Amino acid sequence: MRQRAALACPGLVAALLAGCTVGPDFQVPPPPTAASYRAGGDQERAAAPQLAAGEAVAFDWWRTFGSPALDALETRAISRNPQVEAAQQRLRAAQAELRAGYGASYPAIAASFDADRQQYSPSRLGATGAGSVFSLFTPSIAISYALDLFGGNRRTVEGLRARAEQQQQDERATYLTLTATVASTAIARAAYHDQAKSLAAQDSAYGAQVQIAEARVRAGLAPYAAVLALRAQREAIQAALATVRQKAEQADNLLASLTGDTPATAALPALAVADFHLPERLPLSLPATVVGQRPDILAAAAAAHAANADVGVARAAMLPNITLTAALGSSANSLGSLFGAGTGVWNYGAAASQPLFAAGALRNRHRAAQALAQAAAADYRQTVLSAFAQIADVLAALQHDGDALAAQARAEADAQTALHLVEVNRASGTAGDADVELGRAQHEQARANAIAATALQLQDCVALFAALGGGWWQ
Repeated sequence: MRQRAALACPGLVAALLAGCTVGPDFQVPPPPTAASYRAGGDQERAAAPQLAAGEAVAFDWWRTFGSPALDALETRAISRNPQVEAAQQRLRAAQAELRAGYGASYPAIAASFDADRQQYSPSRLGATGAGSVFSLFTPSIAISYALDLFGGNRRTVEGLRARAEQQQQDERATYLTLTATVASTAIARAAYHDQAKSLAAQDSAYGAQVQIAEARVRAGLAPYAAVLALRAQREAIQAALATVRQKAEQADNLLASLTGDTPATAALPALAVADFHLPERLPLSLPATVVGQRPDILAAAAAAHAANADVGVARAAMLPNITLTAALGSSANSLGSLFGAGTGVWNYGAAASQPLFAAGALRNRHRAAQALAQAAAADYRQTVLSAFAQIADVLAALQHDGDALAAQARAEADAQTALHLVEVNRASGTAGDADVELGRAQHEQARANAIAATALQLQDCVALFAALGGGWWQ
């Protein structure tokens, strides 16, 4: 081996090692200054449940619904859902890539061993004579270090770190989506099964009315059109019952898949809407706090950070690159002579390269990186806006849910009172069985409507917990 030219100025070496970092430094966008999510304020008037501004979201927020069955379903889903496992593995992969990226900041050391059998010909040097055959053994250790003069490696590691952060937030978003979907599906499943029971009771009531009407027709006391009208109403109920039963089965299947089971093997608990209790208070994080809580916002910020780092990587690729190398070893004609006197070989030196012409490829890659960084920043702003709009929608829904549920509760109470009165009238002879069955059907319809309104309010409570970020930081 031959010795290369060395850098002899220690001051210059120190300056090169220190280097600089090209490209823009990432700045986290400032939080919004809005004090509320809705134009008229987040609590225009009292509603149930009450909103507790600034209160933190619990990590296990689903326990606020007071359903042990839901708690068990959430535990099963968290431990067995394949999507959570996939997100965890993607996070591990991103963290491994980051650790691999750190290696660029250290010298690379490689060991080698060359063994050659050669025939040498003197004619190559203009001499005459017979050639000779010899062996050559050369073990060596080589060290190389790329000076990160303009911070290309540092920007690469910065981007890997941001992408690992993005994957971590994606994992949290997967966890949040899973827990919210399990809770919402469990509530919907309970409502569908309750509504199916109510519709079945309505079907029975209308069936009794049809029989009574048919008897009146045979007795000549009523026209056959009355029978047809009742049959039409009953058939509409039967169609609705079939639809609700289909939705109940679909909810069963979805809940089974969320908890890591197949529909055929899942052992799902029986649930009723009455098993869920409406929280008395709901947390409401401030807008400036939400941007640091929601995984999708944090993931968008990490993606913008990674794209910003890519600008520095692309810029550094346009600038000079310097690599320091050194090697130490031994070269001998036999293994026994290795590392003996006069067999040592070594070299050290530096290599510099500067792109001169790449047909605009490097410059256009830099421009592309800049455009992608601006796009990622715009995506972040849109994510924040969408999050705030989602929270505003949920708050509006909760306010109107309370109004709708109160009206449905009054309707159910009135229908129950009406049924009681008609039963009293039948006992006194002023009302018939048909009147009682009609009152029973109307009461069951009012009860089904109240079940739907209750389930919708519970689901909107779930949506608020999810919209605020789910409490993963607790």
